[in-house]
Amino acid sequence: MSTQASRKLLLSAGAIISLVAVGVFTFVMLVWISIRAERDLGAFPFKEEDWYRFLLSSQFAVQDKPVVMLAGPSQVRENLRVERFRDALPDFHIYQGGISLGTIEDTEIALKLIEAAYGKEALPDFVVLGMSVRYFANIPSDRPFSTVINTYSGWTVKTDAGGVEIQPKSRIDTLAARLKFVGKLPVRFNASARIWGATAARALAGWPPTATLLNAAGLEEFWARRILKLEYPTTPYKFSRHTNRPVEQVASRLTNDDSWFVQVVQWDAKGDRMAASMRLRRLMAFLEENDISVAVINMPERAILRESFTFDYEDYLGAIRDVIGKTPFIDMRTFARDEEFHDAEHTLPMGSRRMTDHILTWLKPILYE
Repeated sequence: MSTQASRKLLLSAGAIISLVAVGVFTFVMLVWISIRAERDLGAFPFKEEDWYRFLLSSQFAVQDKPVVMLAGPSQVRENLRVERFRDALPDFHIYQGGISLGTIEDTEIALKLIEAAYGKEALPDFVVLGMSVRYFANIPSDRPFSTVINTYSGWTVKTDAGGVEIQPKSRIDTLAARLKFVGKLPVRFNASARIWGATAARALAGWPPTATLLNAAGLEEFWARRILKLEYPTTPYKFSRHTNRPVEQVASRLTNDDSWFVQVVQWDAKGDRMAASMRLRRLMAFLEENDISVAVINMPERAILRESFTFDYEDYLGAIRDVIGKTPFIDMRTFARDEEFHDAEHTLPMGSRRMTDHILTWLKPILYE
């Protein structure tokens, strides 16, 4: 090979190595900036696909104060305002662990994944467990959470009548899964960029020269709206900008054969009681084995949903009480007004703020006893 050809080859190799190095450095910096945004600014990654948060080790870093995990289905995410928990409970680290389409089984999977992937010390000290008929009944049977873990993590979920197991994959399979997960990270990076931008815009608005200029130009409200628009994709709440759905639309979904809601309203509370109770009993046993305290909340339901159930609701509540025994329990089924709901189960901000304040009044003595 000629000297000139060798030089070209070396230059090409050097250019490729440089590009790879720049790419790796950029990726590492984006991850670091995202971790800072989530830790210091409260950014909520993967708003639309919250299952992926459980694959981020930074979400489960050991804290210097007790950890309270808000756990349960998506009603926990929408109905319990995490920022209000943080303001009211400064002595605790609050983690929003509500899972879209989650069930008791998924909460058990989440906790066992945290233990397996990040260690026992990453487990919460206290769980606020949101309960609903769908969550208790394990409906629907086909849910995204375990699929996400099986596809994008170094772990495999095994479920059967005996419970949930989290098993490690081989090194090659783990590497392949993590490389797949890299393709999901731009969503996380976008949320990070937005909250950093909102933070900078808020700081700029507080700077006297900028504040004077915005006031003189009549742009204060416009500026505030832009900040909220930047922040919205970094919050947990999917429905906070939605409106109260007409009751006819909600009723239609409850009776639509293509919707799993039909399974919920027609759930066989007596026939399925033993299986549902066993799932809750396994979860409670895991919490007890790991010295994790728990308080249980039966989440609010819109009147049309309450009226649609074909089973005796006391069979559902009785099954829960039989399992949890003396565990602190509050029934919020009728707490929210119909106009405070977006749909059948998820409250709008006015309802979730009122509910959160009520829950905190009940919960504080339990946490500090």
